[in-house]
Amino acid sequence: MDLLPNITNVSFRMATDEDKHLPTYDNTKLMNINTCPTWGIIRYSKHLKMPGSQRAMPLEAGAAAHEGFAAMRWMHLMLKHTDDKVGKMIAENAGVNIFGGERFGKMLDTINGGASDRTNCINFVLEGLYTSGFYDDPSDRNRTVSNISESLIAYIDRYDMDRYPLWIRDVTDPNSDVGIEIAFDIVVTFSVENEEYECDTDIHEYRFTGKLDGLHWNRDKLCIIEEKTAGNIGDAWLAQWVMANQITGYCVAAATFTGEPCMDAIVSGTKLPLPKVVSEGIRKEVVTRNELMFRNWAHWFYTTVQLERAYIDNVVKAPKYTHSCSRYFRACSFIPFCASESEEDQLGILDEMQLDEWSPLDE
Repeated sequence: MDLLPNITNVSFRMATDEDKHLPTYDNTKLMNINTCPTWGIIRYSKHLKMPGSQRAMPLEAGAAAHEGFAAMRWMHLMLKHTDDKVGKMIAENAGVNIFGGERFGKMLDTINGGASDRTNCINFVLEGLYTSGFYDDPSDRNRTVSNISESLIAYIDRYDMDRYPLWIRDVTDPNSDVGIEIAFDIVVTFSVENEEYECDTDIHEYRFTGKLDGLHWNRDKLCIIEEKTAGNIGDAWLAQWVMANQITGYCVAAATFTGEPCMDAIVSGTKLPLPKVVSEGIRKEVVTRNELMFRNWAHWFYTTVQLERAYIDNVVKAPKYTHSCSRYFRACSFIPFCASESEEDQLGILDEMQLDEWSPLDE
């Protein structure tokens, strides 16, 4: 199978109901197929997991913190973009869409007209965390509700409401899209030279899905802000985002969703737990994208999809990248599958796995 196709053109458009049959890929799925095709296809294409798997605390804590980030972004909308009645309606509708009506009502109850903006932000954001469904695990002393709360307060104190205004599609429409937790679903169309008939072009279409944490204006340029949590947010951690395919793909999605060029991004890192020097707990890295990066991302997307398509119906034959059998200081849960003595045994283990489907569009 040729993994270096001659891609002659790539185009993007928003998906419609007629595109629901197309295979769907998000950044997590693409990255994990590259980490190990066997792991990525079983977990993210077939949506299977081993029975009795442990909680994925880094992912759960990160998701809980993101509820707080979204709440702070909503406070930004409320405090800076509601000069008129329509603006207030935009904020109210956005809050219900993001958090759900009942939960959003509880969060609003924490806002006190006599309190400072900072106090209201803290109370609103922490209520978003407390109602997120996250709970402590006795085996993890770092990723706790208390530690996430402290990190969120530091995040609030570093949040700049004036420098990066929120993107709002139409300030005259009460139901306007706003730049908070944008779920996107776009169709990526590849034109590829036919290997057998050089004059012919094959058309391949796939859906690319995900969620943008924040869409803002950096002066007159559209800018995504991607929120990250990590136990270490040093210089090496920040450096990875200079080339990260996730950021490039999200810039593609932002441009397709808004109709505006998007070449700029800010990666905002929040450390869990917060260090003793609080100022070192929040790091921000400004990264830009160029045309070559977009072409490289398209090639990465296409070749990853071809790898998945080749083995999705025969995953026992998929490559096993053994360098990833230990990830994040934990053994891969699929080692019993991969270490089986026969393909028959592997098929038996597959039958015993549990279905656990997830999509960024479901949240």
